[in-house]
Amino acid sequence: MYVFILLFIKPTKYIHHHKLRGIAQELHKLNITEKHKILTLDIKDLYVNLPKQGIIQSTIFWLDKNNTSKKVKEQLIRLLKIIIEQNYFQYNDQFFKPKNGIAMGSPTSGMLAEIYLQRIEELHISHWIESKEIIYYKRYVDDIIIIFNHNKTNEIAITSVMNNINEQLEFKATMEVNKSVNYLDLTISRNINKIELSVYRKPTNANITIQYTSNHSWDHKRVAFTHYINRALMLPITEQARTQEWENICNIAQQNGFPIKVIKNIKEKEIAKQNKRPTRKNEKKTEQINNKKWVTFTYHSPLIRKVTNLFKNTGIGIVFRASNTIYQQLVQKIGNKTQVGYTK
Repeated sequence: MYVFILLFIKPTKYIHHHKLRGIAQELHKLNITEKHKILTLDIKDLYVNLPKQGIIQSTIFWLDKNNTSKKVKEQLIRLLKIIIEQNYFQYNDQFFKPKNGIAMGSPTSGMLAEIYLQRIEELHISHWIESKEIIYYKRYVDDIIIIFNHNKTNEIAITSVMNNINEQLEFKATMEVNKSVNYLDLTISRNINKIELSVYRKPTNANITIQYTSNHSWDHKRVAFTHYINRALMLPITEQARTQEWENICNIAQQNGFPIKVIKNIKEKEIAKQNKRPTRKNEKKTEQINNKKWVTFTYHSPLIRKVTNLFKNTGIGIVFRASNTIYQQLVQKIGNKTQVGYTK
């Protein structure tokens, strides 16, 4: 169903599936003036508030726009109605069926949300972009960033239009403060005729990673820092922001018991990877990794490597799972029953 509908409904230019890096690159290249302002919108509780009838109407809109045959359209809409109605859930041995919204966690819910939101953008946003009232608009799922011409429109007018599209949907607006606004993992600042970027962390971020001495695979322990370092290297943030981010990464490492030497080694390896020019050999290696069969081993101690090393050069990839999880700490199995909680 998912693939079938996507054959007839093409994604619009207003969404961005590459998330942070792609949006950051676009913002970095954007030319602005003092008349431009930044606004972010967040759709409150998107999935549970999507109007069912609105999704059906939006699907018909896109199918008609792509000149879908009447027979195919009827079949798709019939299937869609069946899927939309499967939004019941179980709680305390009772079943409930909400009047509005679609099922959270369903493989089709993301697609249905896109169908509806893309129609909103086509009908209510595109004319603002064509008239240059809005010079930049991007959405990642339910997070929207808008840069608009303050001489032609304002945040109140934009938010008012968005919140009057459907009474079930609420768009929460955040206006820039001191010429800056936070969006996804970015702090976006206006500076004369350009956008400047830095990495943003929420105030509630505890900077906790897997401890260096924890009994986990090294692949698991280093992955957070590989991500942090790659983000700092790849995003077009200012040099001052890059220096500050490196300090933040080192502080997080020390907080979680990692020697700075280890973090510097990870950074050097990531820089070396980025400096490698694409070659046929590298492309072939990537292709081999993609074609690997993967096997999971439980990581009890580093000794497990003596076993997994036997699979080198076999075309089989190894991934590890932790042996000590929160679930195992909280659950005690008594006979065939599972009891959750702590016992004395």
